[in-house]
Amino acid sequence: MRVVLAEDLALLREGLVQLLETHGFEIVAAVDNGPQLTRALVELRPDVAVVDVRLPPTYTDEGLRAVLEARAER
Repeated sequence: MRVVLAEDLALLREGLVQLLETHGFEIVAAVDNGPQLTRALVELRPDVAVVDVRLPPTYTDEGLRAVLEARAER
């Protein structure tokens, strides 16, 4: 299963990547902000995305907005 992961905390992001890869998931992108998330979702078309809703710079709803934007583009 192809996964895009969005998490702004580097240690948590890398830990999740290792955990998921250990269990057979293919991490196609691990990003830390909304614009990169949108780009990864549109270009890579993963099977699933694990998304932190609160991403930089305002830490409010950038992750959610990025997902909705990518969905509208697809």
